[in-house]
Amino acid sequence: MDDKQAVKLDEPHRRKFQRELLEIYKEFDRICRVCGISYAMSGGTLLGAVRHKGFIPWDDDMDADMLRGDYETFCRVVDDVIDHERFFFQNAANDPGYRWVYGKLRRKNTEYIRVGQGVLTQKTGLCIDIFPLDEAYDDWRQPIANHGCRILRKFLWAPVGAHEGTSVTERLFFQALSAIPRDWSMAWHHKLAVWARTGQPKRYLISHNTGDIWGRKYERAWFEKTVEMTFEDCKFLAPQGYDGVLRVNYGDYMALPPLKDRHGNSAAACLRFSDGEELCADSGAI
Repeated sequence: MDDKQAVKLDEPHRRKFQRELLEIYKEFDRICRVCGISYAMSGGTLLGAVRHKGFIPWDDDMDADMLRGDYETFCRVVDDVIDHERFFFQNAANDPGYRWVYGKLRRKNTEYIRVGQGVLTQKTGLCIDIFPLDEAYDDWRQPIANHGCRILRKFLWAPVGAHEGTSVTERLFFQALSAIPRDWSMAWHHKLAVWARTGQPKRYLISHNTGDIWGRKYERAWFEKTVEMTFEDCKFLAPQGYDGVLRVNYGDYMALPPLKDRHGNSAAACLRFSDGEELCADSGAI
């Protein structure tokens, strides 16, 4: 990624960005509690809660995990209870331009376009990511499912690759993949993701959003119950086995990373906050 393509946030604007995300997460938490749906902070959000009692200082996104059944319930009921004045839920079922295999809760009247994704026709806005966790086999079948899901996500990402590829050959390759219908890729991804969801519950859970072919498997017991944790001025839910989850993802998670690695992962080409302030990479605003 060319750094010139991304908005460079100074500290006041980074905190402003984080406060906007926190408002979205508060709405997500409210919806889940009203509907009796379980969720768990994940990724850097969970790490921030444990290590910093809030945001990792340089973080620029918020994530949640849900068991597949809870995720499907959330998708069905969210529109009945969401604050429609300020927020909307987005997934492949309600946005024909959306090409991701998980959902997003977005803030209305804002803008958030990741670098390279301006070519997509999806609705935009500041958002949090909501990932489903699926049953996982403990044998040769799981790498097959993981690898298949990874390939299908590349099909879905192809319109971005056709625009952002680093060579003519790469761009032409992804342009060809772009011809594969979105709904076909989505349907096959779902079939592979839930392949293990038969019979007795499996010992492991897995997120199919990872690019790791072998997958990052979690013990189901880690997610059987949740605990409340402080995050900034809020209390959000975390998996009871948060130590195991964090060790799978980060190893020695209480150790701070080197200075060169203290940066966000959600590079934006354009941002507009709920108060109307807009920052674009080509505007020289910051």
